Amino acid sequence: MTLYDKLVKRFGWFFRRLYKLNIVGAENVPKDGSFILCSNHTAKFDPVVLILGVPRRVHFMAKKETFKVPLFGRLIVKLGMFPVSRGQADTTALKTALNYLKNGEIVGIFPQGTRRPGLDPKTTEAKDGVAMLSYRTKCTVLPAFIKTKKRKLRPFSKTTVIIGKPIYNDELGMVNGTPSEYRKATERIFGDICALEDSI
Repeated sequence: MTLYDKLVKRFGWFFRRLYKLNIVGAENVPKDGSFILCSNHTAKFDPVVLILGVPRRVHFMAKKETFKVPLFGRLIVKLGMFPVSRGQADTTALKTALNYLKNGEIVGIFPQGTRRPGLDPKTTEAKDGVAMLSYRTKCTVLPAFIKTKKRKLRPFSKTTVIIGKPIYNDELGMVNGTPSEYRKATERIFGDICALEDSI
């Protein structure tokens, strides 16, 4: 058992009970190969909740400030997360994500870029980073939705992680990697994510 598996096992039971976690659509998770896991974003612990819904190791991109939180910062490093600087082109984070994907691993990204608690995700903006990564690696995108009461992750309130059908790279219409292609692909990806909220 790897350190990652031990940590998930050790802390998983706590978070499953704390957030009354329910997983729907686990059968949609590819059993092998790389993919990009994408979800709506409302709370700091969203990556942990999503990790418990995917039976494979996920490397989440998280804002660098999160890694400065005592204890939690050390935990997320152990869980394979890596920092990204918001509001600027972070080439180091990009290279890290590309390397994971090219090595057959899973990268987790929140298209909204930051937490949007209480907001209907359809009213928020999604950034094009996911589309760009999919274009450059030809990776599948796996949409997911964290469904909670009033769109806020609350202790002792039911949380449902809904995992949707994979979106294969050739479905996204990216031929030349232009900004307009990225935008259309992002709209498709984020549209599929938002649609999951009402799927159950």
